[in-house]
Amino acid sequence: MSDLYHCTYKKVFPIDEYGRLGGLYSLADLPIMEHKEMSRSGVIVEKNEEEQFYKVRDMEKNFEEWVPMMDVTVVQDPKKLLNEGR
Repeated sequence: MSDLYHCTYKKVFPIDEYGRLGGLYSLADLPIMEHKEMSRSGVIVEKNEEEQFYKVRDMEKNFEEWVPMMDVTVVQDPKKLLNEGR
C-alpha cells in the first residue's frame, strides 16, 4: 500500500494497575491487572483480503498488529484523529 490510510482500531490489550498498556507493550515491569478492549489511532500498512485483516501501526507506541477489518475504521481526514483525542 503506497498511500497512508489513517484509522482507528479496537483491540484487547493487557492493562497495568495504572490503566496503561502493559505486558509486551510497555517497558515498565508492572503486573497486568486486566485485559480491556481499547480504541487507538493508527495507520494501515498492509492488507490481507483473504483472511480479512489489516496490519495497523499504532500512532503512539509505533508497534504493528494484525486487526480484523471489522474492528478498523478508516479516517478520511487525519485531523479528525487529533480532535477525537481531546
